[in-house]
Amino acid sequence: MTFKEVYRVAIKFWPSEVDIQDGKKVENNGGYFSTLSKIWDQAEIKTEGEPELIQLMIWSIFCGYHKKAVENYQKGIKNVFLTELDSDYIKSKFEESLFDSESDYYAEIKKEYTWK
Repeated sequence: MTFKEVYRVAIKFWPSEVDIQDGKKVENNGGYFSTLSKIWDQAEIKTEGEPELIQLMIWSIFCGYHKKAVENYQKGIKNVFLTELDSDYIKSKFEESLFDSESDYYAEIKKEYTWK
C-alpha cells in the first residue's frame, strides 16, 4: 500500500472538524486537547480489526491534528479542520514510526508499504 492509499482508508475514521475549545497550554508551547484525545481513542477502537498500517496512520493523523490544534489554539482559533492538516507532516510521522531503526515493531508490515 502507498501512503495515499493508507491515508484514504484511515481518514474515514476522523471527523472533518475538531473543536479545541477545551485546550490547555502545556510546557514547551504544547497543548492538551481532551476532545481531540477522545476522538483519537475512538478512531483507534474503530480500527482494531484493520491492518496495522491503518492503525499507524490513525496515530499519524492524530499528530497532524494535534500540531494544527496547538497552532490554532495559540492564535485563538477554536477548531481544526481536516483540510488544514499538513499531509507532509503526517507522512513524516507515519514513515518515521514505520521505519524507526531502533525498533523492529513494524518489521512485518514494512513489507506492505510502497514508497510513492
